Amino acid sequence: MANPLNTLRFPLHGERLIEASAGTGKTYTIAGLYLRLLLGHGPLIEEGEDAGQPSAHERPLSVTEILVVTFTEAATAELRGRIRGRIHEARLAFMRGQSTDALLAQLLEEVEDHELAARRLLAAERQMDEAAVFTIHGFCQRMLKQNAFESGALFETEFLTDDSQLRLQAVSDYWRAEFYPVDKTLASAVRALWPSPAALLREMNGWLDNSELEMRPPAGDETLAARHQAAMARIEAVKLEWLAQVDEIRRQTDGHISRYTGKNYEGWLAKIADWAQDEASGYAIPKELDRFGQTVLEANLKKGGELPTLPLFSEIDALLASRPGIRDLILQRAAVVVRSRMQASKRQAHQLSFDDLLKDLDGALGSSLGERLCDRIRTTYRVAMIDEFQDTDPQQYRIFHRLYGGHKDTALLMIGDPKQAIYGFRGADIFTYIQARRNVSAHYTLGRNWRSSGALVAAVNGLFERAKDPFIYEADIPFLPVEAQGKSKALLLEGDTAPVLHCWQLTGQPTFNRGDYQGKMARATAAEIHRLLTLAREGKALIGSEPVKAGDIAVLVRTGAEGKLVQQELARLAIASVYLSNRESVLEQVEAREILLILHACQNPSEERSLRAALATGLFDLDAKALDELASDERAWESAVQEFMEYRKVWHKRGVLAMLRALLHRRNLAASLLASPYGERRLTNFLHLGELLQQVSSELDGEYALLRWLGEAVNRQSGQDAEQILRLESERKLVQIVTIHKSKGLEYPLVFLPFICSHRSADTPLYHEADEEGNRTILDLTGAEDSLAEADKERLAEDLRLLYVALTRGVYATWLGLAPVRSGNGKSEKTDLHQTAIGYLLQKGEEGDAATLATALSALAEDLPGVAVGEPSLTRPAPLPPEEEQLGEPRVRRFGGTLERDWWISSYSGLAAQGHGHSKGVLANPGFDDEVVTEAAALAAEEPVQAPQPSIFTFPKGARPGTLLHSLFETIDFESAAGEPLAQHIATLLAQDGFDESWAQVLQQQVEAVLDTPLETGFGEPVRLRDLAPERKQVELEFFLPMGRVTAPALTALCQQHDPLSRGNKPLSFATVQGMLKGFIDLVFEWQGRWYLLDYKSNHLGMSPADYSRPALEQAMVEHRYDLQYQLYSLALHRLLALRLPGYDFDQHFGGVFYLFLRGMPQGGIFHTQPSRELVLGLDRLFSEGAAPALAQVSDNGVEA
Repeated sequence: MANPLNTLRFPLHGERLIEASAGTGKTYTIAGLYLRLLLGHGPLIEEGEDAGQPSAHERPLSVTEILVVTFTEAATAELRGRIRGRIHEARLAFMRGQSTDALLAQLLEEVEDHELAARRLLAAERQMDEAAVFTIHGFCQRMLKQNAFESGALFETEFLTDDSQLRLQAVSDYWRAEFYPVDKTLASAVRALWPSPAALLREMNGWLDNSELEMRPPAGDETLAARHQAAMARIEAVKLEWLAQVDEIRRQTDGHISRYTGKNYEGWLAKIADWAQDEASGYAIPKELDRFGQTVLEANLKKGGELPTLPLFSEIDALLASRPGIRDLILQRAAVVVRSRMQASKRQAHQLSFDDLLKDLDGALGSSLGERLCDRIRTTYRVAMIDEFQDTDPQQYRIFHRLYGGHKDTALLMIGDPKQAIYGFRGADIFTYIQARRNVSAHYTLGRNWRSSGALVAAVNGLFERAKDPFIYEADIPFLPVEAQGKSKALLLEGDTAPVLHCWQLTGQPTFNRGDYQGKMARATAAEIHRLLTLAREGKALIGSEPVKAGDIAVLVRTGAEGKLVQQELARLAIASVYLSNRESVLEQVEAREILLILHACQNPSEERSLRAALATGLFDLDAKALDELASDERAWESAVQEFMEYRKVWHKRGVLAMLRALLHRRNLAASLLASPYGERRLTNFLHLGELLQQVSSELDGEYALLRWLGEAVNRQSGQDAEQILRLESERKLVQIVTIHKSKGLEYPLVFLPFICSHRSADTPLYHEADEEGNRTILDLTGAEDSLAEADKERLAEDLRLLYVALTRGVYATWLGLAPVRSGNGKSEKTDLHQTAIGYLLQKGEEGDAATLATALSALAEDLPGVAVGEPSLTRPAPLPPEEEQLGEPRVRRFGGTLERDWWISSYSGLAAQGHGHSKGVLANPGFDDEVVTEAAALAAEEPVQAPQPSIFTFPKGARPGTLLHSLFETIDFESAAGEPLAQHIATLLAQDGFDESWAQVLQQQVEAVLDTPLETGFGEPVRLRDLAPERKQVELEFFLPMGRVTAPALTALCQQHDPLSRGNKPLSFATVQGMLKGFIDLVFEWQGRWYLLDYKSNHLGMSPADYSRPALEQAMVEHRYDLQYQLYSLALHRLLALRLPGYDFDQHFGGVFYLFLRGMPQGGIFHTQPSRELVLGLDRLFSEGAAPALAQVSDNGVEA
């Protein structure tokens, strides 16, 4: 029994399964559980087997201890962003002590220490870039690398995102080794099954990844030649017997068996006789032979007829029951050999594919060092949350079950929806979810739909409740109706609330074939969208109070062919649309073949056949007449040859992308394509292919290698590389045509499902079989009927899940295209509708005809408010006219405002520079040390000063050495910087910047001295930089501060009033400015509860430590206006602390300023000051004048008001 999930009471330990139906807030729930883990929140569990136990994890966790796994990079990025946003919301709630969010408000009540909670959330927010949110493959890759010893992972491996070329190579190698040596008859038999290695790969491609697949019957020890010889002998025996017994066959069947007379009977005998005499027929067996098997003959025996007794009839039964062939043997051997060749190739090239990552980690966890590896991973990640768990396969589940199964001090939270398990084609396995559901006793559900309107939720609930087992496997995938908590608005058509579920029913004939059904429904869909948009322009089609827009409408389809049908009908009505799919590759599109022809012509412009083929492509838009005229006009033909020679030069010099862009420009292809139907799609594909080819060419050796790659790519089954997936052709808000798979996780205001009665029965006997250890995946190569029936049952179950996904995408209304669809050309009025998902629900799995469908739809409309049944309009309306813009008489508008010319981005050096204009401020270098020197002086300064021995005083002066010193302190780990590692790091930096490596020892001594020098803070114990752990410091902190019309006199007066160092300095001189102040603080660190800013200075003040005394430092600070620099940096740090630090108070938390003149340390060189509270708050007020209120409202305590 599943328990309703309460996010704040959910136990955060042990193995638990969460079923999140569509639209019920799965990601919101994950983020809520993540918050609790960060905060260590959890009251006692009140009921169930864990009653009396705390629901919290054993301790608060950091973001690096909470593993969140999902299946795609896009989902990972979205999940990370949603969690980050939720942490930010929660932190602000704890800082303010209140929240309008129900979950956060309850957390505020139940968490006692708000200040501690805010600090934990702040730390988490800062660390989110390091959070353990990964794809499952990313997680495996990370574990293998981090635990290389235990996992046996190779170092320096290359990751393959697309191994399709490797697969084809392995199959081709197998093909050559296995089939080249065989005799002609066997070779012909192989070619009859698969004309090429690519064809063989297409059949077995889906099986290669599954090493646990069990093929039946098991392969024996027989050779291919022996199998072929024995199989042909069986067929030949039947042939010879038939020819010898033909007269007896006639005697025993003619007149004794029903309908075995006349023209049909003679035709059967003739076809079988032709076959029996054909020595080259191979494994082909005519279907007519089935009529002469003993079983069929007995079933059709006439009353009073003589029972056939010829032994040949039983031999025919035996032959057809176990058809002789070599297909199963080849596939079994090929799968083993190809897998082995692929693995050997990858090992030799130090490559890993996605599947290798899973296999290698799974193997490592099951090895002799597996338990040690499990302990290490569990120690790193105390909690694992698996998002979209319904899409796991057995290997993936085994990995996490081994890691966390039976360990109650950790947590494995499996979150998903079995009703949305729709990725069987890429290895996802619903039976894995079922096994996990049986293994885990703690089940929870999310029961409220936040997406769709209440009426639409009720309609979908009612539809799925009509069938006894709506998802076939009722015991393991129950349908639990959800409550509606979604949108309150509705679709209004001409003033009335529209139905939420429109059931279109085609009538007028007993059955419809698939082509007729799809054509009519595509036309109906386009016509209805036309009607909605027309009414919207008249203010009569509204969602709430807003007119329906094209971007509100989605048409969901199964295949690209279905999508094109709809897109064509919409185009006829002048309605623009875009097509989205996550399965179609750009290499499968016609533009890929056209570009291949163009590339061939570029390589051989003088070869007439290649050039003619290129010019005949749709990209050039030349008809037959134009091509003929071009070929007959010698001058024009030479011009075309010359044009392609120029393209070849561009290709050789600048690459294939530059060449294709040159073609695009010269032939004005963008304009011509955009003017044609589907022009945006074609232009997008063209540009996409150019980028893809440019990327691929960088990995290949020359143009011919690229031609070979593209030729193979367009002729093979597409790979899985994300770079090849079709791109969206337009960002405009158009009607969206989306595959159901692509739509998962998305929502659309209005949804059309025009082809929901289409289906394709299983044609491969691939199915699952339960045993004591779970479920095994079986491939029955004999093609047995019961195996195929089981595979089709699993196909129907997945189609039902696809239908659920499709029906739960809509927010306000959904349209269904229904008809009594039948495959084949028979005269029966029975339909195949019960084999489709929608027919299974409506007809409760029973076969029926058009009347059965009509009765079911009538009952549905009667039982469920908001469901409407009717015939679709098949009339094609006139094209939709362009929207009229209300334009008055054209006239030139005069600008009567004023441009604010003093808004700019500046830095401290821009404000400090005397008498310079704005442009200098905008481009001011944040710089390191403002030693003003001429170019000649700077070059001279970089020459070493003659001295008895190298020292920090003789180290070159100027901007370049200063940059090196800053880089050095920015890139080292303060705690561990010492010895040989530090020496190597310094030597690397010296070499990179062109300095002699003899300075390495000097710089190492100086760095260690600086790190070990105590810095007196004035607040207790001094601090050494070496004492600062990474989490207590921020290097090179960039900031932007708003400036609201700051004047030089006002800033001068404020600084001189509150800072003694500024009193002795000249007044600032810059024009009034507003905009943003940009800067970089070298180091911000925390010590004993206070925050400090620190700046490194490489200024050369003299050749001895005495030259870096306090008075000398103050003089340098004044000369270079470093006083203004630390004042502005103090303001930046103050605002940052006020924003990020709960309970911030300037006097309590602001520690002060350090300027380290590196050449004078450790004896001197340390400038420390504590800017006054009045100065910093005064600067805050000055800079806030005219700025946004959120930044301007700062109280006298220095915290946000």
